[in-house]
Amino acid sequence: MVAGGLLFAGAIALGGCTRSDAAAAADAARAQSLLEQRRVGEARIAIREAIAARDDEPQYHILRGRIEMAADSVSGAYDAYSDAMSLDPANMEALQAVSQLGLQTGHFRESLEATDAILSLSPDEPGALLMRGLHAVIRSRFAEADGYADRILARDPGNEGGVILKARIAVRKGAPGDALAVLAPYGAARPDTVGVAMTRLEVYRSMRDAAGMREQFARLRTLAPDNPDLRLDEADFAFKDDRPRDGAALIVGLLADPKAPPGRIAATLAVWREYLSQGPGDASLEPVAATGSTAARITTAEFLAGHGRIAGARQLLAGLDAATRSPVDALLALREKRPEEALRLADTVLSRDATHCLALTVRADIVLQQGRAAEALRAAQLAASQCPAQTGAWMIAAAAYARRDDLENARRMWRQGISANSQNPDMSRAYVAWLSASGQEREALAVARRLTHEAPALLGGWRLYRDTCARQKQDCLGAAQAGLKNASTLYGIDPLPGQAPPNGLFGRIVTRTAT
Repeated sequence: MVAGGLLFAGAIALGGCTRSDAAAAADAARAQSLLEQRRVGEARIAIREAIAARDDEPQYHILRGRIEMAADSVSGAYDAYSDAMSLDPANMEALQAVSQLGLQTGHFRESLEATDAILSLSPDEPGALLMRGLHAVIRSRFAEADGYADRILARDPGNEGGVILKARIAVRKGAPGDALAVLAPYGAARPDTVGVAMTRLEVYRSMRDAAGMREQFARLRTLAPDNPDLRLDEADFAFKDDRPRDGAALIVGLLADPKAPPGRIAATLAVWREYLSQGPGDASLEPVAATGSTAARITTAEFLAGHGRIAGARQLLAGLDAATRSPVDALLALREKRPEEALRLADTVLSRDATHCLALTVRADIVLQQGRAAEALRAAQLAASQCPAQTGAWMIAAAAYARRDDLENARRMWRQGISANSQNPDMSRAYVAWLSASGQEREALAVARRLTHEAPALLGGWRLYRDTCARQKQDCLGAAQAGLKNASTLYGIDPLPGQAPPNGLFGRIVTRTAT
């Protein structure tokens, strides 16, 4: 990477440059300086100003790519490097970035073209050979992929990327033992690495080898102590590995992270929901209350309140200002059967923010109980449209339609809610109960079965399917019990609906059909 003082200083001094050229060069130099100070947000602004003044300078787009990478924006970095490559097709940094990032972002054709361009300039470039091998794996051309791995390892037998590629190919070919043999020198003759340990973890996962996974997670705690995605994966595994105390401790640690983004908070609570009875007790929540972000404390308190954990919710709310905590306070008042207080608190929140989802849901629940179905419907529908993950809003909207004898629209609310929360067992369980109560047993069974398709590793989904089969005395009971047993050793969190499987060297090893 070129230092900022060298990269742009000459541009300002060029004879005959325009004022906009000089301003662009100054903005770019400032962006480089800010990047070196790790002031990424300000660096983003500065480089955008430079590109706005002059968008035909490839080095500005390359700098933007570096800044986007520092901001953990893979898609933003790909776009920046792609722009740079269009301006300078032989720029090696841009080619390598498009080759690698294109694979991660689903731009397969562009990635392959950039990879081939690198190999045309440098036929034995190991990074490009590695990417070529990964493209072959994606297409299930395992012999071709093996050939690229062999070319890498022929020049450098210890090349980490080549070794990992060779191991992943072996797993995809159904030979996980061969994969472990390829990885064996690491941790013995050579020091273990994060990449090798993660690959070994995936090999053991494919073998459903709990002891092997346990060992790799222990190694990764040392090799990659600051990787929250690994910690979340380990939490889910610990519960299935019959170590609920370890799983609960990992969940608390993730929620106590002051930098946890909203998506990770939601994913962490989804794991907790799956193993709710074995999740963290109130006494263990102190770290979340002490160092968790306001978003983590509020979201977790709402989760606890929704599951009747009143004391734990109050513990997390302690010390927050009244305006911040009042939506959850409204939910707590509702759960404690103090509807007047709950409605007052919800309306106070809505007077400041008419679209606050939790306040709208609390309000809808109360007014529906008071027999004001039309009013409840308006609030619940607004909450559901603003926050599709607010499952209570969908349920209340459906109940409001049912109260008005509009069962067709009630079913529509349930279906839309299930579609928006297809991996949420609470939502599916409630819909199954609603369908069963109205005599729609066939539809209830279909909803339960669909959850097992959306989330095959989710034990709660298989239990719902099993219980529904048993209650209806259907011949699917045996299949449901077998599915539950199978899911107990499916170690790993189900990918989100529509999420592309990983295409790089790391991540879950999945089976794909040829393309």
